[in-house]
Amino acid sequence: MTGLEPDELRRRLAEAVEPLQASPDAYARIRAGALRRRRMRVPAAAFGGLALAGVIGVAYVVSEPRDSTTLVEPAAPPLTQTAGATAARTPTSSAAHGGGGGGPVRGTITAQPSSLSTSPVTEISPLPSSSATAGRPSVSPSNVNSPPLPQPVSRPAKKGDVDGDGTDDTTQLSGNTLVVTLSRFGPATLALSEVVSPPTISIIDIDADGYGELIVQTAGNADTRTFTVIKLIAARQLRQVSGPPLPLSAGLSGTHGDGFTCDGPTPGTVVVAGGNATGNAASDRTYSVTYTTWRLSGESFQTVGSPTSSTVDLNTTASPFTAGCGV
Repeated sequence: MTGLEPDELRRRLAEAVEPLQASPDAYARIRAGALRRRRMRVPAAAFGGLALAGVIGVAYVVSEPRDSTTLVEPAAPPLTQTAGATAARTPTSSAAHGGGGGGPVRGTITAQPSSLSTSPVTEISPLPSSSATAGRPSVSPSNVNSPPLPQPVSRPAKKGDVDGDGTDDTTQLSGNTLVVTLSRFGPATLALSEVVSPPTISIIDIDADGYGELIVQTAGNADTRTFTVIKLIAARQLRQVSGPPLPLSAGLSGTHGDGFTCDGPTPGTVVVAGGNATGNAASDRTYSVTYTTWRLSGESFQTVGSPTSSTVDLNTTASPFTAGCGV
């Protein structure tokens, strides 16, 4: 038992049940409360959105580095092309040494993405044409991708031996193309801009490295002749040497004379002579001659020591104005 009188219990039960009874006043109170809560919900949502945006902005400012040491990667330069050649990241054909009638080497562009930097761009220049001048190196297509030369059998090489195996090699002319049949490697060709026919060719080891150079006449008349020097730089790869004192000249023209020899006092050198007559008379055979010694180093000549001078009377002394070196 609860200890309450029946009347008291009835009164309390009536008070508990009375708020649940439907009435217009109760409905109005409920509706007013719902509207009040709805009006408060919209500002609360807007405030919450602003607060979230502020938090995101603060986080971005805090995490973003703003010091002056921040690296800025420069834009990669665009691929460029040279005349007659295509810039290639990885060329599909290997580079050639010189050119004697071959066209320009072409390559394809191969993308190689990188997050930090771009690979270097290789520019492949066009090969020189077969119409190169006499003082400009030129090689033919057969000279491409030649292996290096093996050791020669002797130094200097014997006369007539180009490839250093101790056996004579043969030469012939096909138009303006010099064909050298090497006993060790096979045929090698070189296109020349000018050459006399039938050819005048001497094979002698000018630099005493064990491989013979070719001295080839490129032009001439009744008075003087001119020569170029051709060197074997790799198996089946010929190169025309350039630079002074080329072309070599030999002969007398008026009061001036030129000549060369490989029999100078310094082994492995070429002595070039140039002189002028001391008098104006046609019968004057006395010349003031200057001698310059040259050494073939690689694919060019370098002077050795200082030039020397002397007076030569062609009536009593052998003329220095002749072609030597086995020509």
